[in-house]
Amino acid sequence: MVDMMQRLRTQMRWIMLLIVVAFLLSTFLMYEGRGRRGPQRAPDGSMADYEVAEINGKPLMRSELEQRLRGYLESYGQRGMASLDMPAIYKSLLDQYAFELQLAQEVRDRGIEVSDAEAEQAMKDYADQVFPTREAFFQSLERSGIKVEDYRKGIARQMANERLLRSAIGEVVVSEDEAVQFYDTMKPLLYRQPEGFKVYLAQFSNAGAAESLRGQLVGGESWEQATSGDALASKDVISVTAEAIFLPESAFDSGALSLMKSLDVGQVSPVFELSSDDFAVGLKSERVAERTTPYDEVSADIRVLLRQQKERQSLDAFEKEVLARAKVVIHDPSLFAANASADVSEGRAPAALSSGDAASPDKAPE
Repeated sequence: MVDMMQRLRTQMRWIMLLIVVAFLLSTFLMYEGRGRRGPQRAPDGSMADYEVAEINGKPLMRSELEQRLRGYLESYGQRGMASLDMPAIYKSLLDQYAFELQLAQEVRDRGIEVSDAEAEQAMKDYADQVFPTREAFFQSLERSGIKVEDYRKGIARQMANERLLRSAIGEVVVSEDEAVQFYDTMKPLLYRQPEGFKVYLAQFSNAGAAESLRGQLVGGESWEQATSGDALASKDVISVTAEAIFLPESAFDSGALSLMKSLDVGQVSPVFELSSDDFAVGLKSERVAERTTPYDEVSADIRVLLRQQKERQSLDAFEKEVLARAKVVIHDPSLFAANASADVSEGRAPAALSSGDAASPDKAPE
């Protein structure tokens, strides 16, 4: 649940976009496009705005769909979208809009409310966490053209959505048997550390610097002495491990590190070339025996992981139920993927947008 709530809270930056879009579209839709269904040309030959779909009786205008598309492309850094991709993206945006409207309806139906005081405190907490001062936060709102009251309302909607999702998922319980079964199944992959060595490595951009360090180590200096800041100040250092790193024994079977396979603990490797202009020296510092982490040491982490998986499954199922209850009528099927109607009726969640996006459409200023 913590993971889900954190994901939802990170989506608070949508508030700015939602408010700006709502303002622009509300003014435009008062006069243009309402009632037009299907593509139409204006007298000047340009494409007139029109209803592309209707969700729960509320029209989705082509202009709003395009605005949502721009927001999606900006948020996800998409570039050079192929025309063949557009129907699927439009479909995802339609699903997102349907999910937003139906989620708001679910909040109203369940009587979930967030007080002004709660929203005010959440806004202050957000400002304290993200901005150096609250004054900087309010200045950011002002630069974005957002009124504090509108922003507060956006946070209240966000909090109401979170409460709905939390109540829909309920309390998730992970039994001891489930945790033990997961441990037994994943033990060879996650909880077994093979035999290996702890190794120090240093990389240089020329062989001479690597040979110089090797000479110091062979001469009796410790790794710490030979690689201190002053000792390497005049050398062309790429990287140096301050602490020994673990490498499984198999890491020395092939490649550049194979030169270290036959070394005993405490021995220094010859200088070896990792790549062009990348020379390294290694030191085996300790042999590490194979070890399997006991269940008691990881049981708490396993329970957290399994609980998050169950919460994700419950959330996915709830999202599908919410989307399935939305009443969607498409007026311009040519825009959307061929299976658009089937997706909505069968309750499949938005494909191109994550659940956090769909459930949390609001965006905050940066």
